Amino acid sequence: MNTLTLKSYEIDHELFRIRYVNEMMFNKMNKTHFHTGYELYYLLAGEKLFFINDELFSAKKGDMVVIHPYDLHKTSSVKGVKAERIVVNFKWSFIKQHADIEDMEEGQFQQMPNKLGISVKEQLQVERILHEMVRECEGKPQQYRAFIQSLLMMLLIIINRNKVNEGTASKGTASMTDNKMLEVASYISKNYQHNLTLKEIANQYYLSPSYLSRTFKKVTGFNVSEYIQLVRIREAQKLLRDTDLKIIEIADFVGFAQIAHFNKVFKKLTNTSPLKFRQAEKTK
Repeated sequence: MNTLTLKSYEIDHELFRIRYVNEMMFNKMNKTHFHTGYELYYLLAGEKLFFINDELFSAKKGDMVVIHPYDLHKTSSVKGVKAERIVVNFKWSFIKQHADIEDMEEGQFQQMPNKLGISVKEQLQVERILHEMVRECEGKPQQYRAFIQSLLMMLLIIINRNKVNEGTASKGTASMTDNKMLEVASYISKNYQHNLTLKEIANQYYLSPSYLSRTFKKVTGFNVSEYIQLVRIREAQKLLRDTDLKIIEIADFVGFAQIAHFNKVFKKLTNTSPLKFRQAEKTK
């Protein structure tokens, strides 16, 4: 029987959210494929498959997957394999409010690899911290927000210390077909500003358009056209946040020939308009 247990809590919309999920089903993520904050994905049991930017790998118990702002990502289940995990989403501004933030700079964390193997010695500590976060959010005792900030800081310090274990968290050996599709994903990421079409990309790799379309979807979870749009909108978000370029200039820069099409795709993928996104980011 397919079962799903879900607990989800958040503090100050989008600043901090934690979810506990225990599932026995084949599940492929079908929501937003990138976000403006960090995501920590810890496997308590089972296995999950990850596609992040141009890499494909699996994660098992004791692995911590770190998804950075604007990382294109998708997760899927290993068929028939239970996956129990706790997922934390947070904005860096949430922990900047903590008094001891001086010892942890965002620049350090931005260099974190997407997958880390937490040492066996520290797995129990990581799990204790995560479960304590869930309990604090459930009960909301006095000063629970400050306590969760402290717990998150402890978790980030442990993750930072475990960077040395990156080599123990193997990303596995991809097949020749997988590697070819990852090359295609990388090509799109490097050439998104150009007028990319399925036929042009297929010719670039000596593949038929139908084969490329079918296989790229199977390996990455994305359609080719969908992936092109996601890369373009991700880059547009960065420019809206970090520059004062006009929206029409940004649309052209990331590969959209028409501003109306850019606005439509942006709204579809982010649930907001480019202007509202920029205004929201500037006020943070």
